[in-house]
Amino acid sequence: MSRFYSDAYKWSLYEKFRNGFTLTELCEISGVTDKPLREWFRRIDSQYAQGARLSVKSVQQENAHLKLVVQQRQNELKLLNEIIADIPEVQRIICAHPLLPIYGPNQVCRSLKIRKSNLYYQIFRRPEVTVYEKHDQELLPAIKEICDRNIKRPGSENIRQQLMGQGFTVSKHKVLELLHKIAPQPPNKRECTNTNWHSSDSNLLARQFSPPAPNMAWVSDITEFKTGTGTCYLCVILDLFARRVIGARLSLHKDTSLVLSTFRDAFDSRGHPSDLLFHSDRGSQYTAHEFRSLLLSCRVKQSFSAPGVPYDNAPMESFFASLKVEETHRYRYANMRDLTASLREYISFYNERRLHSSIENLTPVQVENKYYKEQSTAKHIGCAPFACKK
Repeated sequence: MSRFYSDAYKWSLYEKFRNGFTLTELCEISGVTDKPLREWFRRIDSQYAQGARLSVKSVQQENAHLKLVVQQRQNELKLLNEIIADIPEVQRIICAHPLLPIYGPNQVCRSLKIRKSNLYYQIFRRPEVTVYEKHDQELLPAIKEICDRNIKRPGSENIRQQLMGQGFTVSKHKVLELLHKIAPQPPNKRECTNTNWHSSDSNLLARQFSPPAPNMAWVSDITEFKTGTGTCYLCVILDLFARRVIGARLSLHKDTSLVLSTFRDAFDSRGHPSDLLFHSDRGSQYTAHEFRSLLLSCRVKQSFSAPGVPYDNAPMESFFASLKVEETHRYRYANMRDLTASLREYISFYNERRLHSSIENLTPVQVENKYYKEQSTAKHIGCAPFACKK
């Protein structure tokens, strides 16, 4: 009686034959003679050979297809390289930005023909407008507005206070830097004073620049200005309490009469104050016998700065610096009349509208009015009108 053997059983015997079993051993195991086994194994070998031939053919076909695809991609890449070569590198870098997270900088740079250093520079370079520059751009119009509103006269600290009132956070040095950008300032010039003096003269003021009441301490000095017709000399007297200009005269001559007339104007306008201290440098106009006699007759004590020490008269030096930087250095004066009009306008501005950091950012007039209001004094004391003497 014949037996039926499945293909799986035949395959198992074939695997054993391939693994080293002999035909005799397989005949004993399966109970099948060697002739059927040889026939089974021959058929299985033919099936392997046919499958191998099919596999090689399919691989060859796949390789041919891949070569065609590669050739197409190479042609496309060549075309893209020719197109990329005509595109500026900056534009290529812009196109590369969204590709960086996907492909990385190395592959993007190779594909788009970009130098890696240029790519990194564009990505990490300094922004066109920094936070500090943006802040400066916001400050400049505000500073210009303040300058225009005050005829371009306020100092850096004055402007800083007004900017802080508008909500800006800014330092005095930053304001000064931006002011130089708006209008560069000429260098300050300091006038040398006469150092001739008497050994008995002393500095009674001793740099006590904050008296408790008006008309206790006055300071004075003389400066010069150039016009189209010659040199003019300005004598000014300040009341230290409020830093108010209480007397000012302009003259073509720097002599004792200029100081005499300026003092008389101030002394009369302030109601002949008593216990007054008058401080100045040791210029010949202030040490002249005629002027010292006038002070003696008015019962005014006289004080002098040390020779060559302008800090002893710092408030007066500060006023002249503000006057020149904020007013006279900004113009050219054809004659004495033009200079007089400019000085008169500035002194009015200085007394009535210019804020002073040394007096709690108030104006001199505000400080005096506040004092007299607190003292319940009805008497109004002003300043002498600005005078011009030829």
